[in-house]
Amino acid sequence: MNGYGQGPQDGRAWQDRDPERERRAWQPQPPPPGPLQPYGQAPRPVVPVPAKTPGLAVLLSFLWLGAGNCYAGQVGLGVTFIVAQVVCAPIAAFLAALTAGFSLVLTVPVWIAAFAVSAATGYARCRAHNAALGIRGF
Repeated sequence: MNGYGQGPQDGRAWQDRDPERERRAWQPQPPPPGPLQPYGQAPRPVVPVPAKTPGLAVLLSFLWLGAGNCYAGQVGLGVTFIVAQVVCAPIAAFLAALTAGFSLVLTVPVWIAAFAVSAATGYARCRAHNAALGIRGF
């Protein structure tokens, strides 16, 4: 043959024809290795969940009351602490100005107690989050 013969009907030249590949083309292929998925469903994506640092929750609670709770995943409690601080701080400042600082004897311990509650709940929530992920040492 001189190389100008009739090729397959898919546009390839007859020299490019591979009978073994054509034989395999119509046979069913085995499924790829991996986790079995129900027919017709896409595989579930794997989303990595990072660990949370309990010390960072305490630090954030100290810097802005409630921020540590938001970091730990307790957004409702964190927003409650933030709103309470935003509302109560001007009232405490006004009372301190009226009473020549005497009201600070009451407001500072309340702030310290609120910080302790916020820090403790944020710390505990971070520890529980890490324990649920199977992470030890935080």
